[in-house]
Amino acid sequence: MSILSTDQVSENWSVIASAYEEAFEGLSSQFAAEVLKLLNLKPGERVIDVAAGTGAFSLLAARAGAQVLATDFAPGMVARLRERIAAERLSCISAEEMDGQALAVADGSFDASVSILGLIFFPDIAKGISELRRVLRPAGRVGIVCWNKPEELDLMTLIVRSIKKIVPEFQPPAAPPTWARLHGADLLSNQLRKAGFQQVEVITVNGTLRIESPQTFWSSFTSSAPPLAYLFNQLGPERTAAVGREYMALLQAQSSDAVPTLRVEACIGIGTA
Repeated sequence: MSILSTDQVSENWSVIASAYEEAFEGLSSQFAAEVLKLLNLKPGERVIDVAAGTGAFSLLAARAGAQVLATDFAPGMVARLRERIAAERLSCISAEEMDGQALAVADGSFDASVSILGLIFFPDIAKGISELRRVLRPAGRVGIVCWNKPEELDLMTLIVRSIKKIVPEFQPPAAPPTWARLHGADLLSNQLRKAGFQQVEVITVNGTLRIESPQTFWSSFTSSAPPLAYLFNQLGPERTAAVGREYMALLQAQSSDAVPTLRVEACIGIGTA
């Protein structure tokens, strides 16, 4: 049995659900909106959102009138999404705990299947994509989001630069991050075609996050994903705060105005079953 990384354990995502929502939904919702537009979902169509997190895509789709099943392997994520569903009194969406590599739904059940920056963490990415196809009706549509170029993803690369300056003796993990196994247009396109999808197209999209309150952002960001929580726990509060100040300074230096701004690139792969 292979050893799971910290970001492949459901309990680790459950405990950081609120921080994930606060730190990342400003970005993930931009990609979710683009996927929703590309899939051209009609009111009443059935869509499954796999590794839905706190529901960036699922809520958008439900508000647009789709019938949504949101799934995630982390109970804490599902619980938070159910709270949001109840708060909006949405009747066309449900949230269930499921393993995206073995979805507990019948073949051909959905008009569309989606995973927004979630499938990239799966131990078996190919199996996850296969499941996204299995649950689709003939000619159903898929939408998958991954990052474009890990080496240029300021969201994470600036952390390494900041730590090297503030804590030069500290050694960040040497292994490539889990999410970097699937990135860029070529890898995403190839995986979709291997799974049997037709009419595959991959587009690159830009996401922008203006950080109006650096302190608030950093407070949630440091615990918004299991590897980040582990990393900053190792550094401790004082060094984490210093790294945060350096991180914001680096962002500010490359921003066009007084507000530190993250700019990231993601790839959206679409295809038909």
